[in-house]
Amino acid sequence: MTPDPRWLEILKASGWQTTALAFAFGIFWLLYRSSTALPAWSIPIDVFCFLICASLALGSVGHAAAKFLQPKTWLAEWIFEKWQRKDVREYIPFMTDREKKIISYLLAKNQKVITAAQDGGYAVTLISRGILRRSMRPGQAATVEDMPFVIPDHVWDELAKHRDAFPYTPPNMRDGAEPHPWRVPWQLR
Repeated sequence: MTPDPRWLEILKASGWQTTALAFAFGIFWLLYRSSTALPAWSIPIDVFCFLICASLALGSVGHAAAKFLQPKTWLAEWIFEKWQRKDVREYIPFMTDREKKIISYLLAKNQKVITAAQDGGYAVTLISRGILRRSMRPGQAATVEDMPFVIPDHVWDELAKHRDAFPYTPPNMRDGAEPHPWRVPWQLR
């Protein structure tokens, strides 16, 4: 005689249902342990059902927690940031004078966000290395000459650790307006 396979329908039950069933089977188990009001043959069935329902409830809670916390996304971001920190750290000795001038200006002015031409101007190589990223919200409008770019926080921290590699000397300007080192003058476009 084969057992009825319909008892496997419990696998389709929701987390709340399996939690309630596990709680009920746990109460029966405690009743048996505290008194002998239940027959002895029911305890193995009760323990088996309790373990199945408790396992399903824990699995449901774990699935909901993983769905909410998204550890896969966190791990991917952490690995990417670690890789990018290493990449920036190793690239610093190979930066061109122009790239160092841009970074030194930004570090001296404590400025993480810039507006540049759409192509990045002289900062195009920093953009291609991921040191600068376009920073726009969905639906935000920007002009061709004033596109916002940002240095991500983890990259900024790495650049700030190596501040000595980017000495800043302000230019001697008569009118006091210092040009942005990433801007290409209109005469050269």
